[in-house]
Amino acid sequence: MNPERRAIHPLVKRMPGAAVTILLVVWAIVQVYPILFMFITSVKTDKQILNAPFALPEPLKFENYAIVWQGDRVAQPFSTFFINSFTITLGSLIILLFVAGLAGYSLARGRFPGNAATQQGFLLTLAVPVHVLIIPMYFFTGELGLRNSHIGMMLVYATLGLPFTIILMRAYFLSFPHELEEAALLDGCSRFGAFIRVVVPVSRGAIASMAIINISWIWSELFFALVLLDQPQVRTLPLAIAGYRPVSMAAESVIGQQFAIMTLTALPLFVFYFLFQQQIRKGMTAGALR
Repeated sequence: MNPERRAIHPLVKRMPGAAVTILLVVWAIVQVYPILFMFITSVKTDKQILNAPFALPEPLKFENYAIVWQGDRVAQPFSTFFINSFTITLGSLIILLFVAGLAGYSLARGRFPGNAATQQGFLLTLAVPVHVLIIPMYFFTGELGLRNSHIGMMLVYATLGLPFTIILMRAYFLSFPHELEEAALLDGCSRFGAFIRVVVPVSRGAIASMAIINISWIWSELFFALVLLDQPQVRTLPLAIAGYRPVSMAAESVIGQQFAIMTLTALPLFVFYFLFQQQIRKGMTAGALR
């Protein structure tokens, strides 16, 4: 073999790894920079934003957060919208995960007439754009007295998220070890008892994955909230962001406050992912490792 070729070969062999590392670094910068830009802009004055949008703030203007939290420019303070979004998201998630867990487990373990047809039905619902349902949902929730209601939005979001979540939970339970359930059944547990005491604790990673997927879109959903929540006291954070604007024909700008409310809205998702990142990673890789 040519000596020069032997000398070059290790360098060439390392090049793919270096290229992958560079691509990952570039991708990380692309993903992280918008978040940093949002936070940096939220602590600037409007003059700094307009004159030097990419410069660092000097000095930091944390008053933007105080203005947003106290609700100086809207009829309701930020805390009201935050509580509304938190309540709706938490309630929707509890309903969604409970129903999807039971349904996914039943479809994975059950042998009953209509099992295959039910699975196909859930797959077909994924092909239907959810926005075409807004008109029937508007009238349906109005007839039931659930419009401008937290409970109504919980049921709407849980219904919209069920098909996708059930399909993923079923796929996970198909790979779940039968031996654990059989041991619980031999110890005297019912099928439901085995599900609650054995299957659910072992499936924390998959459940956390489903939680983060659904929390992300429920927390930031705007279209259905805009149509079904028209009273200020029940509105959610996306509606607060969309409605946070200066008074018409006024010279004052509120760009910094708009970025501050966006930062406060995104912060709970960052905290949730940071606290449960280990469970989320385990849930996302559980099916691939079995």
